[in-house]
Amino acid sequence: MRALPAVAVALVAAAATASHATALCTEPGWASHQLELLATQPTSVINSTSLPDSFFGVEGGHIVAAGTQLFTVITEFNAPPLWVPSRIALWRASAGEGESWPTRWTRVRTLFTSGGKTDCADPRASLGSSAALAWNATTDRYEVYYVGFVSCNDTSFVNRKGRIYRAVADATGVDGLTAGSFTDAGVVLQPEVGGQSWEGTQGTDSMQPYYLGEGKGWAAFYGSAGVTPAGINPGQQVGLVLASSLSGPWRRAEHNPVNLSAFVRHIEQPMVTRLADGSFAAVFDALDHEGKGMIGYAWSRDGLRWLPDCSQLLDVVGGGGGGGGASAGSAAPWANATGRARTPQGLVEIGGGQLLLGFSAYDHSLPPHYSLPSQKGAANADHESMGMARLRFTPRPV
Repeated sequence: MRALPAVAVALVAAAATASHATALCTEPGWASHQLELLATQPTSVINSTSLPDSFFGVEGGHIVAAGTQLFTVITEFNAPPLWVPSRIALWRASAGEGESWPTRWTRVRTLFTSGGKTDCADPRASLGSSAALAWNATTDRYEVYYVGFVSCNDTSFVNRKGRIYRAVADATGVDGLTAGSFTDAGVVLQPEVGGQSWEGTQGTDSMQPYYLGEGKGWAAFYGSAGVTPAGINPGQQVGLVLASSLSGPWRRAEHNPVNLSAFVRHIEQPMVTRLADGSFAAVFDALDHEGKGMIGYAWSRDGLRWLPDCSQLLDVVGGGGGGGGASAGSAAPWANATGRARTPQGLVEIGGGQLLLGFSAYDHSLPPHYSLPSQKGAANADHESMGMARLRFTPRPV
């Protein structure tokens, strides 16, 4: 992806926020790939003002750069009950001359809409919350990968049997994002075919393909949670799937699940960026620490070997939680009402060793009766908005 030159100018002056990091990673290159948070945009960019009909807000998505624009596909939860009625939408942003943040966010269109019923029957009852873009250089087209769940109202684990759908743009190039349609190309990953023993009730809950390099094919993290066939509930975990091309077939790696972090036990929705130097950066929902405003970050030399010691926790909300020298004060005033981060939407390099990060966070609470009866005590009816943070690679000794 090309850099965003207009975005990279006029760096906001801010105190660097320290993060948890481990000194045990022995991978060559880790010392120069540790991240430092420079600033979090003081206002959210997709919120109840810009998207007033999205009842619970937005969560899982994926930001990519195309020329001087940013695009994201993102899940919108547009009606009660929580996590069920949903849609996948495309948004676009750009930065004007001299602007340090992409501030002009516009909703381009709805790509897919869920069935929205908790009848335990519709395989696309919920489309939340994972959506990702992949660029297919062979066909000159963008592709979307998104999850569809069966939704039930019998336990707090409402969404289950997740399947990953692939859709291909009808038009080529960037026009495929902004005009025309995406045609569904079927299910590419599901629990019923090749599922592993660690996968649980949730099925396959997310997938974001990333290119490994010339002649190396593609990889993607996928996740699962809930009770396994052996009756064990280990919580949210992730594994790798591999394919020679985006059209598949995708096969699960033998060494799954993958432990991405020395700090986080429960992980959701890793979003991977192939960096300009050929290494790989993943950001993910660090569920054990999101209440302290943190997300997870991991780094890999080749996109296949991920070591838990090559990881950090990043305080993007700035609520002062988590220790590790986290800065005092508020890095994200819009999210500091709850102090809780949620799901990162990926990293985009903007030059000069700097990166933009998109992430969702809770900005205010809603009355609890908007949840299903089966969700009581297991979920908060909170609103999520999406914001941006700027980071940079800061070499540190290991």
